[in-house]
Amino acid sequence: MTALLLSLSLLAQTASGPETPTPSAPPRLVVLSVEAETRTVDPTLVLRTAGISQGQLMSAPAFRAELADAVARLYNLGLFSQVTADTTVISDGVRIVFRTSEYNKLRKAVFEGYRRLKLKDLESRTKMAPGVIVSDKRVFDWKQEIVKLYKEKGYLLVQVEHELSPPDSQNQVVLTLKIDEGDPVKIRDIELVGNESFADPQIEIRLVNRQKEWYRKGWLKEDEFIKDLDRIVDFYKERGFLDAKVLDYDMTFDQGWAEIAISVEEGTRYYFGRVSFVGCSTLTAERLQKLNRCLEHQIYNAKLAQATLADIHGAYSEEGYIYAQVVPVEEMRNDTVDITYTITEGSPALVRLVLIEGNEQTHDKVIRREISSLPGYVFKRSEVIRSQRDIFNLGFFEDIGLDYRRADTLGSIDLIYRVKEKSFFGTIGAGVSYSSPDGITGYIELQQPNLFGRGQRATVKLEKGGTKTNIQLGFTEPWLFDTPTSAGADITYLTREYDYYSKREISGGVSVSRPLPLDYSRAYLGLRLTDSYVPPSSIGDDYDPEAGSPFDVRDDTTHKTAFVPSLTLTRDSRDYIFNATSGSAVTYTLTTSIGDIRYHRHVLDASHYFPLFWRFALMGRTRLGYIDGFTASDEVPIYDRFMPGGTGPDGIRGYPDRSIGPYDGRYYVGGKALALFSLEYKLRISPQLSFLAFADAGNTWNSFGELNLSDLKRGAGVGVRLEIPMLGLLGFDFGYGFDRTDGGGWEPHFQIGRTF
Repeated sequence: MTALLLSLSLLAQTASGPETPTPSAPPRLVVLSVEAETRTVDPTLVLRTAGISQGQLMSAPAFRAELADAVARLYNLGLFSQVTADTTVISDGVRIVFRTSEYNKLRKAVFEGYRRLKLKDLESRTKMAPGVIVSDKRVFDWKQEIVKLYKEKGYLLVQVEHELSPPDSQNQVVLTLKIDEGDPVKIRDIELVGNESFADPQIEIRLVNRQKEWYRKGWLKEDEFIKDLDRIVDFYKERGFLDAKVLDYDMTFDQGWAEIAISVEEGTRYYFGRVSFVGCSTLTAERLQKLNRCLEHQIYNAKLAQATLADIHGAYSEEGYIYAQVVPVEEMRNDTVDITYTITEGSPALVRLVLIEGNEQTHDKVIRREISSLPGYVFKRSEVIRSQRDIFNLGFFEDIGLDYRRADTLGSIDLIYRVKEKSFFGTIGAGVSYSSPDGITGYIELQQPNLFGRGQRATVKLEKGGTKTNIQLGFTEPWLFDTPTSAGADITYLTREYDYYSKREISGGVSVSRPLPLDYSRAYLGLRLTDSYVPPSSIGDDYDPEAGSPFDVRDDTTHKTAFVPSLTLTRDSRDYIFNATSGSAVTYTLTTSIGDIRYHRHVLDASHYFPLFWRFALMGRTRLGYIDGFTASDEVPIYDRFMPGGTGPDGIRGYPDRSIGPYDGRYYVGGKALALFSLEYKLRISPQLSFLAFADAGNTWNSFGELNLSDLKRGAGVGVRLEIPMLGLLGFDFGYGFDRTDGGGWEPHFQIGRTF
């Protein structure tokens, strides 16, 4: 134990000289000198903290009080285990010497005896760093943190002892923590007593601590046990037993096993009675009644009562009355509970300030233009939620937090958006696909979606494989002239080798987009100029289509120039566009080609996400497409037709890329009509990680009239999506094609930096 000692010897003064002090004038002392004796601590620090200086003059009682305060101040520095103040009185003066015993400092910590926990977990929990003071209290706290960590893992019998090495010349010691882990405690049995309305398993399923089964370890977690008692009470209150309580519990231990008995008292079951509203004027009682989940004669459920209260607050928040007070008053009538919601509405709150914190690279303006809740406007809860969604969908941030602060101005509120930027905005993409006709194809993509923190997007892509070369440069300004008009341009050089020919294309394009009056909607206009041709030397020597075939690729061996205007209408309400679990995305694209190549192309793509329980979600997708010439004489080139398979917009997993559809003789020619359907069952662990099971079905046909939904190629499998800094979205799917005719079955699909 540390000690604080104060040694003070003041000798009684004797009268000398003609004057004798009177009782009204007590003896006075002058401080002749103040010294400090320390080991490693700077003596100046001791003298400065003590606050007593040479030449100071004070009465004996005041001197004693000041000296005691000085010792206390030194002790409170936390540097000393012992502080003494020795005084020597000489005539009417006093000499003071402060002597200290300093705490040791930590040189390093050593853990012994740990087997079931990792060293890094112990170090992280205790947070011991070289150079810190090693006091008795601090050592005790470190040992308690280790004990808590073990108890969280079910090791309730753990014991921790410590040993200190002799201090070195720098007053540093080695702290050795000796851990006796003991055996983990498992729950052999939990018995509930007094539960007449519900069986033990119905209640126990709500508990964290549960008895061991073949599929459950059954560790006893002591810190969760008290919470489990509250969970039992909550279980009863959700089923109408408002007076339910845990009377007592007993826990016995036997060689690493625990048996628990919990005694409960259920009380009376209650039912909802009348629900009324008092003080509402902005929102009518009829409107509030529609939010009421507490239906008369229904069994009382505390969760439903809380949900109703939350919905009422939400409704008032949507109208700007965020300071409205809603107080539920419950009145018992035998076994019936009448609820009266007393409402004090106040006035609607105005947004005074919108603050942004945490953005070190992204300019404030880039974030502010996505915010709907603007200063001077009435606060609306839906606008705040929408703003968070729109900021998140920029793709620059890991998390978007929101804080409210009541403004000094009466009835106003300040909104604080706290963003956490991703460690690296850009994407260094790399991808690999495997297929029997193409072999291995890879790509490298450098993409900066937030150039210079201004939200501008720049792309440099080099795609190279055994069958494909693609070079693309692009730039997009999302807010042209500080308006919600997006504008972009790109240049592309593409070569692609197919089974019996190659295609080369040079193209450049510009695009603009604007939001539409319909919420979540946007319109895109694009114009491209393309030059495409099939090099004669790329056509296989054995290429021999049937006479008169409309799919003769030799017709495309001359350069064909085309203007390709396009119109895209989209509505996207997904919660997170990179890994959605709710909302929908519907897109219709009309593309026309004018010039040497003449056609019109229509694609409708609709996806809907349904959130399920916990972190599960279901996604259904339909994609329909049609392409044809303007006249009967206009032929659609083979390379512009629909060619589903593999991954991508027209992907059918379980099949090689671009492998599904019509053949002309032995040559694959794609189709003019497309139908594709997908279903995904997703578990989103976090916005950056999800696992999924999928089923795809689709096909393409030579004409719209040949479209036959009973002739779909089916695939199914499992996959994973992971967002990685600097690489973007990584996806791996392993699909099985049920209708393959090439003898294959399972097909891997692996990509980095792209969205499937």
